[in-house]
Amino acid sequence: MQDCTIQISVFGAFDIEVGGVSQHLGVSGATRSLLQYLICYNDRPARREQLTEMFWPQTCVERRRSSLNSAIWRIKKALKTIPLLGLDATADWIRLTGVDAPQVEIDFVCLESAVGGLGSAAEQASNGLEKLISVLDSCSGTPLDGLDDEWASIERERLSALHMRGMTTAMHALAGLHRYDDALDMGRRILVHDPYRECAFQELLCLHVLNGERARALQLFDQFTAALEGDMGIEPMAETRALRDYLASDQSINPSADQHLELSTIESIWQPNVGALLATIEHARDAVRTRC
Repeated sequence: MQDCTIQISVFGAFDIEVGGVSQHLGVSGATRSLLQYLICYNDRPARREQLTEMFWPQTCVERRRSSLNSAIWRIKKALKTIPLLGLDATADWIRLTGVDAPQVEIDFVCLESAVGGLGSAAEQASNGLEKLISVLDSCSGTPLDGLDDEWASIERERLSALHMRGMTTAMHALAGLHRYDDALDMGRRILVHDPYRECAFQELLCLHVLNGERARALQLFDQFTAALEGDMGIEPMAETRALRDYLASDQSINPSADQHLELSTIESIWQPNVGALLATIEHARDAVRTRC
């Protein structure tokens, strides 16, 4: 059976695939930007006058309208080769059609669904997590890459935040399932996108400890500190430094230290997700103390 799935990518290079085959749309410049705009805002029609002002601001009104009509014609021609997709253009409004069909998959729409789709039951959560990880893998690259329009800059920021939220959600879910290697991989991906996201870095340190890599956590703290001082002339936040001191208090690292955290104080010092990981570490320490 022929695969008729239509996959639209706005992360990385803009592309539309039908059955896994990339379609050569033959549009460029403002027309290509307009098509991506209509994809990103496919849930509502766009007013013609608004589009002319957005995409052709430096020309007179009549020239703007002519340019928009030409772009509409080019997009309609390009979409003729793609099943389901079309352009509904009235005298006042323009809207991309067919994108809500089950066969159509838009990467950022799939990501939005996956981020909010983790179920509460263990099996549902596990299935939802694997779906989220798969979607994150497909959303590689900069969203709306190569577009300098103002609308694209605003939407790029939103999509980048969505991608970050997806990675953070996946990291927390993986940690909750004690899949620490996978959680660490997701944490590293977060820091590739935002190297100085200190809350995520704090979680990464805790995950290394839970994965039996306390010395590695302390080594990363030293590297992070050097990078902050070298690039920005600042030191880590007080919470990060306090975390390092706590992690270094393990007897196997520092035999003279015996620092113990009161679980009731964790929430007042660290963010909730960091606090949850610290509570897990502290429970494990308590178990060791009890056995001894």
